[in-house]
Amino acid sequence: MEALRTHVAGVDVHKEMLAITVLIGAHDAEPGVEQFECSTFTEELMKCGIKLKEMGVKDVVMESTGVYWKPIYNVWAPLGLNLTIAQAAHVKNVPGRKTDMNDSHWLAQLHRFGLVRASFIPDEIFQRMRLLSRHRTNLTDDLSRVKNRVERVLQDGNIKWSTVVSDTFGKAGLAVLDLLASGEINAGQLAKAVTTKIKRKDEIEKALTNCFTMDHTFVVKELMDQYYYLRDRIKEVERELGEKAKPYRHLIEKLDEIPGIDEILAIGILSEATDKMMHFADERAFAAWAGVAAGNNESGGKKKDQNAGRAIVLTPHQ
Repeated sequence: MEALRTHVAGVDVHKEMLAITVLIGAHDAEPGVEQFECSTFTEELMKCGIKLKEMGVKDVVMESTGVYWKPIYNVWAPLGLNLTIAQAAHVKNVPGRKTDMNDSHWLAQLHRFGLVRASFIPDEIFQRMRLLSRHRTNLTDDLSRVKNRVERVLQDGNIKWSTVVSDTFGKAGLAVLDLLASGEINAGQLAKAVTTKIKRKDEIEKALTNCFTMDHTFVVKELMDQYYYLRDRIKEVERELGEKAKPYRHLIEKLDEIPGIDEILAIGILSEATDKMMHFADERAFAAWAGVAAGNNESGGKKKDQNAGRAIVLTPHQ
């Protein structure tokens, strides 16, 4: 089989070092092999990228190992190197031959013959939006954990507040939680803080009658401080996301028209999928990439259960 590329580098990526194999040779000839290592410090990456350019390397392939490939991409892409990010599951080496240099050599060989499917790398603006959107998701998860901890403390102190209100952290709920955090544990005083309409209003004082101690109120105060901090941080990230997404306002408004999708979720979708739908062959490919379409798992004529899962690799549609 004739090679498609003549100057190729395969990179096995690690946190602190890179194992690099360079293959140089004509399409129909056995290539020359050169192997070396490189530190992942920015200055060393720059020197290594320049070295690859001087060797005539045009195409570089590496696995999408965690976030460790991103610094290499950020330094080498501006140098003009054609970088291909491969999903690890698609380029596994032969068992029993696995060393860092062997892995880099294997990657280079696969790429030399055009056997590596490239992952979709979004434009710079969408990479930044992804960073913010995923950070917001992490903060939201943290906020949910704090809410759950507050509920556990309330239950531990015999407060059945979530039994009578639909949202413990709604307007009425926050008024009660703030009083508890300040040290107020009298059920009558806590009930007076509820000024909004509640269906089970006659049971408010019963639900707030408690066995709270000073330790309970201390923990509630700690958790409420975390709650307000995270809530403010989420609002700040959303503001920053909104600024980044301004050029795509028309797309966000279109997504917002879909039932169940609000503006923040629309920005999240845009951050992940970008504005270039040509990367998806059709709507089915997009659904599979989004993790809402089941995969296939058939052997010997029998189909096994296969849960939908987020696909990592996007092959641009030609």
